Amino acid sequence: MHEAKIARSIVTALRDGELAGRRVVLHVRGGHHGPDEFEASLRLHLEAEAPDLEPASFRVVHDPAPRLCVGCGEEFAAPRPDDPCPRCGGASLPLLDHEQVEVELVG
Repeated sequence: MHEAKIARSIVTALRDGELAGRRVVLHVRGGHHGPDEFEASLRLHLEAEAPDLEPASFRVVHDPAPRLCVGCGEEFAAPRPDDPCPRCGGASLPLLDHEQVEVELVG
């Protein structure tokens, strides 16, 4: 899982002092897993990489990702891959090829 690589990168930057005294906010868009599953996996990997890491030092924000309804063709944005179409309630397909993760440094 790529959550392990993300966790390793965050911990390496924290240990190298690049992020000392700063909070990390990860903005996630798209993906095949739900936000809760992604965040649980990431936190598990962070804890394995750095058991002493303060959980409050990072936050995950799931930004809406573009989707396409298979029923009516409506394009819309939703944070979860299983969110139904707001127009007809139908299932949707992602318009992103892969999950996008952006890092925001606070403080």
